[in-house]
Amino acid sequence: MKSTVFFIKTEEGEPLPSIAKKIKLIFDEADLKSVVTRGDMVGIKTSFGEKGNIGYLRPPLIKAVVDKVKVSGGKPFLFETNTLYVGKRSNAIDHLMLAHEHGFTIENTGAPVIIGDGLFGEHDYTVKLDQKFCKNAHIAGVAKASNSLISVAHVTGHLATGMGATFKNIGMGLSSRGGKLAQHSGVLPQIIKKQCNVCKICQVWCPVDAIAMEEETAIIDPEKCIGCGECLAVCQFDAVKISWDEDTINLQKKIAEYTLAILEEKRDKAAFFNFLTHITVHCDCMNKPYKPDIPDIGIMVSKDPVALERATIDMINNHTGTDYFRSIWPKIDYTVQLEHAHEIGLGNLKYDLLKLH
Repeated sequence: MKSTVFFIKTEEGEPLPSIAKKIKLIFDEADLKSVVTRGDMVGIKTSFGEKGNIGYLRPPLIKAVVDKVKVSGGKPFLFETNTLYVGKRSNAIDHLMLAHEHGFTIENTGAPVIIGDGLFGEHDYTVKLDQKFCKNAHIAGVAKASNSLISVAHVTGHLATGMGATFKNIGMGLSSRGGKLAQHSGVLPQIIKKQCNVCKICQVWCPVDAIAMEEETAIIDPEKCIGCGECLAVCQFDAVKISWDEDTINLQKKIAEYTLAILEEKRDKAAFFNFLTHITVHCDCMNKPYKPDIPDIGIMVSKDPVALERATIDMINNHTGTDYFRSIWPKIDYTVQLEHAHEIGLGNLKYDLLKLH
């Protein structure tokens, strides 16, 4: 069985209005309206870019997707989740301010922005998954609640997975803070005594009563702790320490399993864009203005995320004449995420490519 992947070429330096027209064309040709039922709350997942980053997809391009969702009868909204690392996207207030600063306003996109995992990343939903690496997945509450999902991913390199595209945009991007913690770390959180204010907020939020209070610090019981990340999400004093030691193979497999958890109930209610434009060695989470590493190629769309990722890799490799992501991150086998996603039933590795003009 083969899945269908659609491709439309974009030119280097092509004006945004021209690209927006191509987005609407490929939306129609790929019949993405079929994933939207009239009245659906349709979450459009993209990245608003970190402070100082210039690679993120611009608002007029996202508006083209918003416009097509509205024509299809849906109620679109843009959404993201908070980051684990400290920055302008680690809480909903700063994250929303940055989104507006980068132009993601209702006036520019035609849709509101929602931070899908709450003020500090505490709004999550647990999905029973029973996969090899993830028995339970902690996903953003809005990812669970939305009726339909359209992923609009910007393809880049990635320092931990080699390649970042649809799987990263969904599996990592729509997990709650506890989910991001589970993916990145195999070690339970610890309290930094000198940072702890003994405010007890972590104790209140802990779902398994694993945190006790001593006179000068909170204490986490490793026998009770389930690694959900609630303490990391709510601590305002940077008193929770995480050991970021998960190797790239396990990380990639966990991202694939989280993508499955998020899409399981949306098998016929999800669609995926990969933008092969402004491709950089690092992802858009970086706070530096990285220049593109290779010329723009185009836009790819499918209802099958695995086929889309496979076709994206093939397209980039054909254009560069090399295994591009392996060449920029030689110590990372970025195909692990793809193979594991196929193994757990996320989609097909074989595809038919339809090129639009």
